[in-house]
Amino acid sequence: MAYRWLAILSQIASRRHPCSYRLAIWLFLRGLAAVYAVAFLSLAIQLPGLLGSHGILPIAEALVVGRSNLGFSRYFQAPSLFWWLGGNDLLLQLFSWTGVLLAVLLFFDLAPAGIALSLWALYLSFVSLGRDFFFFQWDSLLLEAGLLGFLVAPWRLRSQFGTAPSPPPFVQLWPQWLLFRVIFLSGVVKLASGDPAWHALTALQYHYETQPLPSPLSWFFFHLPLGFHEISTFLVLAVELAAPFFFLAGRLGRLFAFTVLVLLQLFILLTGNHAFYNWLTLVLCFTLLDDSLLARALPRLGLGNLPPPLLQRRLSPILAGLLFLLSLPLFVAVLGVELPPPLVSVLRSISPFRSVNDYGAFAVMTTRRPEIVIEGSRDGVSWLPYPFRWKPGDLRKMPAFVAPYQPRLDWQMWFAALNGPERTPWFPRLLLRLLEGTPEVVTLFASNPFPDSAPTYIRALLYDYRFSSWSELQHSGAWWQRYLIGVYLSPCALRRPRPEGEAQASVPSPKGRGSISLSR
Repeated sequence: MAYRWLAILSQIASRRHPCSYRLAIWLFLRGLAAVYAVAFLSLAIQLPGLLGSHGILPIAEALVVGRSNLGFSRYFQAPSLFWWLGGNDLLLQLFSWTGVLLAVLLFFDLAPAGIALSLWALYLSFVSLGRDFFFFQWDSLLLEAGLLGFLVAPWRLRSQFGTAPSPPPFVQLWPQWLLFRVIFLSGVVKLASGDPAWHALTALQYHYETQPLPSPLSWFFFHLPLGFHEISTFLVLAVELAAPFFFLAGRLGRLFAFTVLVLLQLFILLTGNHAFYNWLTLVLCFTLLDDSLLARALPRLGLGNLPPPLLQRRLSPILAGLLFLLSLPLFVAVLGVELPPPLVSVLRSISPFRSVNDYGAFAVMTTRRPEIVIEGSRDGVSWLPYPFRWKPGDLRKMPAFVAPYQPRLDWQMWFAALNGPERTPWFPRLLLRLLEGTPEVVTLFASNPFPDSAPTYIRALLYDYRFSSWSELQHSGAWWQRYLIGVYLSPCALRRPRPEGEAQASVPSPKGRGSISLSR
């Protein structure tokens, strides 16, 4: 077996003829379609409670405010099809399910370029007006990869699903450059931040416990010895900072980079839930492999002899070159290079399209895990929690695998606990919807503790969550420990409490946290 692999590697290294990337681009488009399908399906499920007319941040409200305050510039500051078509609930659902359908059509190669562009425009429409619930790197990565998908997909009405047609010239360089930036900048920001956890190689000691949505394996990895955490942290930094440069080292170098990057992404997938970020990164990794490598894994997939249309051969490289020139300043800016003001203005003007981005995940490692627990009450004395579907709550609830699906409210609750109520303006809207008993918002939770009618009072407490020990898990079945920090937001109601002050009973001291009032 070892001799066979050495023979294969020697053949790869000895090849001198130009590389072809038809199969890689074919796989990239299939993977992009699958990620789009998951993204739109995830959105369709959560849309009513997040952006619907009775949701936390309705798109219809954003349209009214945008038309009033931005005028004509709204089309460029928040590009979205909803400016022309409106933002009623039926249209939002129609757009999200249309996205799922178009992703299926892209997977089966029906008008691939036109559908790829349509998917990009649809997803951008939600991202531009989704506000707090769409400020994630994977949304930006999907938009940038989606725009590349339009450039590399065949500009034809119908292609044969079982064949990989000839792509435009140098097409493999475009997704490889995106992958290079995603990986390399992730390593750069970790060291450039000056975070002591990364410099001391102890970051992963905290990461398994403090990341937004741990997986079941996170608990077990957390309890491994410190030496394992130091070695794995060093390997993560080494792979992110070194592997991208192997893209330039010929077939054998790209094969090595592909191998270590896939192993890194699989490790992250097993130990955490980061929506479709790592899945899309895996899709980009396959663009490192030329046809001589992929043909061994896909022997039944034919290579099409049909060249791309003349318009695509001439226009796609120009557009890709423009994207490269726009991404290069963002890349060097992360490296610490100061950009001239005119160039900053240009980059600022295109930033709303979220299709040319800088990247870098977990630049500063969180070392504690504050968690918000929302509770409701009818009398201000007995309080019942609203359990979230995925984020930690019940101490006996085992962490779960949820990626590539992204529960956007659960993710934002992690940021809300870190930032405080003053920097989380959407949080009072969430409590208001719960006081109103809004079904669309309540369904974002695992269950409704007040199924008959909405609670009279709502409060939010802040806890410090930590993984339990081996002995605690064995004896009590608890995956978590928690310690009360204080009040995140004081009790509030849709009407003023009775003079007895009943809503203040059994409430810990605020300890400096802010409070709100939803009294009418």
